[in-house]
Amino acid sequence: MMNMPKANCCAIDRVIRAAVSVSLLLYSAFFWASIGDVFLQAFILIFAIMNLISTVTGWCPVYKLANINTCKADFK
Repeated sequence: MMNMPKANCCAIDRVIRAAVSVSLLLYSAFFWASIGDVFLQAFILIFAIMNLISTVTGWCPVYKLANINTCKADFK
């Protein structure tokens, strides 16, 4: 079994990431032609998918590189 990295995204962060991801994916799906530039289309899709993965796993590679952990903000 593979060891999962320790979560570094709090619940609020994950909800925001989910909303942004779903919004960008829906925008890309319905307004693909209005974006125009293929590079920008790919960037939006990659950004949305990466945020969706971070939402599901609770771990963000950018936060890891920047040594950020929003889990400290969780109130238990």
